[in-house]
Amino acid sequence: MARPITRSGGREARIKARTSAAPVYLPAIDRRVGPIDLLGPEGVDKIHKAAMRILGEIGIVFRDARALAHWKKAGARVEGERVHIAEELLVDLMSSVPSRYMFHARNPVHSVPVGDNFSIFANCYGSPFVYGLDGVRRRSELADAKNFLRLAQMSPAMHVSGILPAEPQDIPVPQRHLDLVSSALKLTDKPVMGSVISEAAAQDTIEMLRIVFGEEFVDRNVVVTALLNCNTPLVWDETMLDALRVYAAANQPALLTPFLLAGASGPASPLGGVALLIAEALAGIAYAQIVRRGCPMVLGVALMGVSMKTGAPMLGTAEPGLMNLLVGQMARHYNIPWRSCTMWTGSKMADIQAGYDSANSMWPVLLGGCNFVVHAAGFVEGALGVSYAKWVQDSHQLDSYHRFFSGIADEALDPLLADIAAVGPGGHFLGTDHTRENAFTMNRLQNNDSYEKWVDDGAKSGEQVGVEEAKRQLETYVAPPMSDETCGALDKFVATKRVAYAAAA
Repeated sequence: MARPITRSGGREARIKARTSAAPVYLPAIDRRVGPIDLLGPEGVDKIHKAAMRILGEIGIVFRDARALAHWKKAGARVEGERVHIAEELLVDLMSSVPSRYMFHARNPVHSVPVGDNFSIFANCYGSPFVYGLDGVRRRSELADAKNFLRLAQMSPAMHVSGILPAEPQDIPVPQRHLDLVSSALKLTDKPVMGSVISEAAAQDTIEMLRIVFGEEFVDRNVVVTALLNCNTPLVWDETMLDALRVYAAANQPALLTPFLLAGASGPASPLGGVALLIAEALAGIAYAQIVRRGCPMVLGVALMGVSMKTGAPMLGTAEPGLMNLLVGQMARHYNIPWRSCTMWTGSKMADIQAGYDSANSMWPVLLGGCNFVVHAAGFVEGALGVSYAKWVQDSHQLDSYHRFFSGIADEALDPLLADIAAVGPGGHFLGTDHTRENAFTMNRLQNNDSYEKWVDDGAKSGEQVGVEEAKRQLETYVAPPMSDETCGALDKFVATKRVAYAAAA
């Protein structure tokens, strides 16, 4: 008698096998779609000249005595705290900024290029509130920061784990960076970012990286990237400049980022707003070249519109999207990498507004050719909160963006014509070898089943699905290996510094 054919475990077992499989990590996107250039040469020159007038005639404030002395020595006109930078000086300093660098990870498999035609996704950064696995909004803690680092490690398309996915308010500020940097280095083996809360915190970051990577490797390679914000309009403050000097002196790049609220901290004009933020970012990048000529830097931008009804930031609107396209075109004009923000929303849950806002912010950034895409998952509440549910939903969307912007590969059509001939009129292609071997990208968190099947499975909302997936990933997370010697040296450094900071408090 023939043996009956049985399924090994059935549908649930197959689902479990798919969802429990180790992630297949994706490289940096080598873009084959875009970029879009909105302006002709005359438009680019118009913005450039406006930015040069801002720097040369209006000037930009550097609230830092050392920076003012450096600028004066470099040949800028310094009047009080206001620095006037001539175009010739700025262009000369900018000429030494590399167009691309390799961002090294603890595991070389995860190292990624930054610049030219490449795009990478980086974790969310700095939210004071968390929308927890129970859906409740609360103050963020170190445990949350660690969880989002774990999720970043498991995400195939999250290239940079970051350092500060949530602001741990249960840790004293002077010691916070010790926990964050050491956690990022232990819980992930992807590229990390550095602390900028003080000069000491930046220096501690560099020292911890030297423990993990080795002093010689750090001196010769990029192993960290810092996020530094300009106080738009036209102010670079002492805290940011202190940190910038540390990273630039160590030949480590920073994302020099004006935070422009169009209509509030900058003009409600795409052209005028971009001219302002370009001037601010270039001033920071040029100053880094005074500190160390040739150190890599990234032109950063954080763009939001402002509601004329309430003054509240608006995410995913048309004008910031257009401005991101302009920033990308200007970055290519200067031949330097650029950074922007995406996947954020004013919504307070992972709902349809969150989906619209996030998609509407991501598309122009990638179509503009952005190299370093920050906040690529999780943000809600105008970036004040990070949601576990939205984080995993967003991270799965990154796979689809990666596929789209990787473009279409060339392929021979003769075998496909043979399939069409074999299938013939009225047939189907589900059983062909080509179909089996070339399945389209599928986001398994999205439900495409029948209504009845969806109801039978619990009629779950996108937020419920996101929470379940976050729990599953955290339960199956496995820390990447780190030698006992390195881990011990890192722990010893953190413990010693913690005692010193506590004594100084």
